[in-house]
Amino acid sequence: MARSDVAAGHRADALIRLEEAERARLLTSVFREGSPSVMFRFREAGEHENGDMFGAVIEELEEQLDGRLRVHLLFWSDLARIYVTPGVEFEVWYARTVGDGVVLP
Repeated sequence: MARSDVAAGHRADALIRLEEAERARLLTSVFREGSPSVMFRFREAGEHENGDMFGAVIEELEEQLDGRLRVHLLFWSDLARIYVTPGVEFEVWYARTVGDGVVLP
């Protein structure tokens, strides 16, 4: 799924920390610019006990000096704009939780 394939949705910047054991594998496979493969779980979202997950295209990715990743995400669900707001923490999910992050202002 390319950036142009998603016409609507919600964009947000986030700071993400991937688990050290998964970091190298994810960065060389699914966690890269243009990828829609990773999900993001927001605990406050929806009616599920563990929150709801939203898919997003990673539009930009920049590694920070401290090892975290600053990403620009395009969530394709319009519902994401309700939950993906500055300061909200989330989990990074790829078949299981592989990291965490926070939405930037």
